[in-house]
Formats: sequence, C-alpha cells, structure tokens
Amino acid sequence: MTHSDPEKEGAAGVFQLNLLSGLDELERLDNLFGARLRESIGDLTAMRDGQPDITLTDGSMRDPDAVAIQLASMSQDERATFLAGSSPEARRQLVIAAPEKLGNLNGVPFVMRIEANEINVRNALTAEKARPTRDEARITQLKAMLAPIPNPESAGPLGTAPAATGDRATPQLGMVDRKFVMFSTAGNGRMIEMVGEMRPDVPGVGVYVPGTSTNLNGSGSNHVAAWNLADQTGSPIFLYMEGDFPQSLTSLSDGAPSPRFAADMAPKLVDFGREVDREVTAGAPGTPVSYVGHSYGGSVVGFAEQMGLRADRVLHASSAGTGVFEGGWNNPNPDVQRYSMTAPGDLIGVVQSYPEGGLTVPGGIHLPGNPHASEVLGGDPDEVPGVIRLDTGFYGADIDGHRRGEVVFGTDGHGKYWDDPTSTAFGNIAGVIAGTDATVYVERGIETRWVDVGLGDNGNGGKEAFDAGRAATAGALFDVEDPYANPRVTDNPQRGEPIDIP
Repeated sequence: MTHSDPEKEGAAGVFQLNLLSGLDELERLDNLFGARLRESIGDLTAMRDGQPDITLTDGSMRDPDAVAIQLASMSQDERATFLAGSSPEARRQLVIAAPEKLGNLNGVPFVMRIEANEINVRNALTAEKARPTRDEARITQLKAMLAPIPNPESAGPLGTAPAATGDRATPQLGMVDRKFVMFSTAGNGRMIEMVGEMRPDVPGVGVYVPGTSTNLNGSGSNHVAAWNLADQTGSPIFLYMEGDFPQSLTSLSDGAPSPRFAADMAPKLVDFGREVDREVTAGAPGTPVSYVGHSYGGSVVGFAEQMGLRADRVLHASSAGTGVFEGGWNNPNPDVQRYSMTAPGDLIGVVQSYPEGGLTVPGGIHLPGNPHASEVLGGDPDEVPGVIRLDTGFYGADIDGHRRGEVVFGTDGHGKYWDDPTSTAFGNIAGVIAGTDATVYVERGIETRWVDVGLGDNGNGGKEAFDAGRAATAGALFDVEDPYANPRVTDNPQRGEPIDIP
C-alpha cells in the first residue's frame, strides 16, 4: 500500500502492516474457533432432523442410540476395543445420541467422555434453572464448570476464583475449557475433572482424592488446588469425586467416622485407575501415575489399594487411615512407592494413632478406635513400614491469618497447605507427582500460648489426645478462637532434607 503524497507514504506503510496483522489474527481466530462452530451447527442440525445411522467397523449401519445401549452392556475393555475401531464421525454421533450414557462409561476414551459431559453439564444447568425451587449454589457451580479457565501451562498460581462466569464466560486467548470425564447430579453432585493435557512429554499423571465435606457445589477450592498442581508439575491432574463424601466430621453413621463412603468409592477408583492407565498407554507411554488422598480421601485410596489399585506412587496427605479391609495393600505394581505427610497438631493425628480395636483408658472407659484402620497396617500411614514420611513444613505466603514462613500446625494444618501452592507441603505433593524431589519429615517441638507439642508426642495417641484436649479447653474456658495461632518452633526449626522421588 502506497500514497501519492511522499510525506504520507510512511503512514500508509504502517496502516498496511496493521491491516495485514488484523487479517492474520482473523485467520487464527477462525482456525481456533471456526471448526468448533461448524461442529456445533452440524450437531444442532442432527438434533433437529434426527441422528443418521453410523457405519461400524464391519461396514454395517446402525442407529447410534442402539449402539449406545449395546456399549452400556459391555465390559470396559470390550467398550475400549469396540470404540478403537470406530471412525471419528461415528464417535461424535454416539456422543450426541447418548451423552448421559457415554459421559460416565469406563472404556470410553476420555475425549469422548469430555464432549459428552459438556452436554450433560449444560443440560443440568438448564434443568436446574427450570426447577420451581432453584438451587442457586448449584447454578453458580454449573456455570463455573462451563466457563473457560487459564491454561495451567501458561500461567502462574491460580487464586480463589477458578473460572470466569456471567458476561466473562466467553472464549478468551490464553484460556481453555474445563474437561470432565465424569459428571452426575446424583447425591451431593459428582465429577472427575481433568486439568491439563495428556502428552508424551508430561513428567507424571496425578489423581487427587479430596476429603470430608467435599461436594459439587463447594468444589471450587478443590479445583483450584488441582489447577495449581497441574501448573507446578506440568502434568495432567484428575480431581476425583466419583461418589459422595461425608459432610459431617462427627456423625458415626453419615460422617467422617463411617467408612461406608470409602467402601462405595474405592472400587470405582480401582476401575477408573484402569482407564487412566489406558489413556497413559495411548498418550504418554511409561509416565508414572500418582494417587494423592487427602483426609477422608486417604481412606478411599487406602481401601482402593487393598482392592488392587495399580499405582506408581501413592501419597497419604493428612490421611484418615490406611483402608477398611483387614488385609494389607495389594500391589499390582510391586515397585509402587508410598509417601505420607501429617502436620503436627492436626487432630487427624489422634485418629491415626488409635488402633482399630480402640483403647481402654484408666477408669475402664473404652474409646472407639480408628474405623479406617486395617488390622495389618494400622491406622497411621506415617507409621507403616516402607512408607516415606514427608514434611508439611512451612507456609510460603501470607494466607488466612498465617504468615509466610510460619510452621504448618494445628487444626489449620490439616488442609490449609492445599490453599498455598508455595507451602512446603504443597511443593512435596507436586514433587511426588512430577517425580522430582521432596523434603523428608522433621519432628519439631512447637508451642503457642495454649498448646505445647513436644518431641515424642507424634504417633503417641495419648499425648496427641492430651495436646488436643488442652487446645479444646482453652477454646471453651477462655473463648480462644484459635489456640494454635502464632506457633513458635522450639525444637528442630530446620527444613527437611531433600530426597529424590524415583
């Protein structure tokens, strides 16, 4: 582009460059979003006019609804074999025909399940909005699940807002869609979210099982933790919520003391683990798979290991126990590496230290034991032979009343480190998943104005219960909001020694 006036020729050149740049950007956006728009138009046309028959591997034509019913009756291995020979177009027509079936079927490739569950989430949102008494928290959550999020491969730590909603919930540069390989509104709401991509160059694959009080509506913080793990490790992370978690800490029948939720989820985790292995074999051969169970999720993982979960690495983070069966862990992988971590002063330590059969204290009073303990392994993953205990260490940032450099301690030490991706504990979780390094446990003496945890208290149920009792007394008698606040390390303030994660 030129101009007859020599004085304006330079400006004309700049205008030409801007115009060409704009055309290049339009082409890039068309390549990025155009294909998806064209697919959506095709899908809507099929929904209006009816699904065409699909061509099977033997050349026969079948109604996709009938094929979906047939798939539901197969084993997960049979489904995988059947779909492996199907064309991309046939797979897409199956997803459109029966998303509610294919979204949650093991043996169906994750890419198909993700496409199906996007439809399922949208349908759930539409249905919830149409209800006479709407669950506004559920509507907010479903909108967030459909909104784009920052790509964990190109951003720093994620804050507490996991996704854009409302007017901001549109495709943006540097943003990616959320991916769900399982979704259901049953119970308290269930899902398995995949954060990150499965590629040959990923250092690891992680499956994160959260704990008590987890539910779909309140899963935002779990999503953020999974995102930050994907960001730190460069690995795909699966947030595993394929069942109901206890919503109470104290109810013996419906709360954290009951192992029935773990008994329900563990076999599902074993089956899902086979699907993770299948996807790893296809997309990232030889990549180690790690399972991280936090709190009640540790019992789920431990129970699943007793049932034959294949893992390369397992990490019990502030775990409720080792599993509810009487036997030990089954080892489909004889070289599985196991790790654990529990913060000093964490009340879960009291639960871990009590044997399954309970204790009889002076006066003949019998205290119930840990219902998440097996007779062979006990209830404390930190004490099981062969398990390497890692350090929960220190906070790396100012967070919710805790200072940068403060020791992870007390009731907040049970899970607050999940909200601080710069903490020692979070870094150790990331190190296990990525197969880099982590720091080993250091037993520390720690005191506050109201609590004094000494060397030797850890793993001693009586001493741990006494420490917890002092904290509870301070809270009850002196109206102390947090007896564990402002802790001071009195013994062994050093950080743990680093170890390589094989």
